[in-house]
Amino acid sequence: MRNVTRLKTRKDRLQADQADLLKQALLPFVEGDGAMRDAVGRLYVQINRLTTPDPGTTEPFVMIRPAQNLAVVRWLNANSKRPHKATEVWAILFDHLMPHTGQIMLTREEIAETVGIRADDVSQIMRELVRFGAIFSEREKVAGMRGPGFVRYYMNRHVAEVGSRATQEELDLIPKPGAKLEVVQGGKP
Repeated sequence: MRNVTRLKTRKDRLQADQADLLKQALLPFVEGDGAMRDAVGRLYVQINRLTTPDPGTTEPFVMIRPAQNLAVVRWLNANSKRPHKATEVWAILFDHLMPHTGQIMLTREEIAETVGIRADDVSQIMRELVRFGAIFSEREKVAGMRGPGFVRYYMNRHVAEVGSRATQEELDLIPKPGAKLEVVQGGKP
């Protein structure tokens, strides 16, 4: 198998480097308070979506087994009040996840605008996904605001694992077929 290298212009390299710098600068603020954490998370996800990652760099990904995805889709089709829109919402969530936390970084209004439904319908679909266990929610009390507080949604790690791909340096540490490996006899070093 031949090594295929993607052509990257100087402009592409500068844009990727600038995006990496921006993402690294944002990471310390991810653990801040509610409003700051949301703003930083939304910026981080947007930067990831706007820049094409290089295969040699860390790239966010979501790992879900086809059987798990099928189970969620089938459940939504059988139990949701709006099955077609619910499966569309489910698909959109994967493109807007904070890679380090699994938090869904879209507001219900943004989801509603993308899918073409009312924000209240999005809330109902999200409650259905929570009830099934595909996602989970946390409430955060906001000072000066009445009611139960702001809701944050997260992908359930038992359904879909959110993370980052290994860097090329990490991949280079994995022994390759045909490489000389040390054989341990009976647990002896």
